[in-house]
Amino acid sequence: MTNVTKNDAVNHELSIDELDAAAGGFWKELGVAMGAGGVTGGLGGAAVGGIGAVPGAIGGALLGGIGYCISAIF
Repeated sequence: MTNVTKNDAVNHELSIDELDAAAGGFWKELGVAMGAGGVTGGLGGAAVGGIGAVPGAIGGALLGGIGYCISAIF
């Protein structure tokens, strides 16, 4: 049984999802989602009033990150 497991591990090729996870693709895509949410929230906050740009950017980045994590799970 152990020999079969070792042979399978040697011959196993990584899938695209496994390669992406090993290359840090999750963190890169999470950063992009948070950046896009931050820009959108900042612009929305600035349109309402200049003081709302920073809280809008922070809230947008959080919502973008949460949205990406949920979409990555499902």
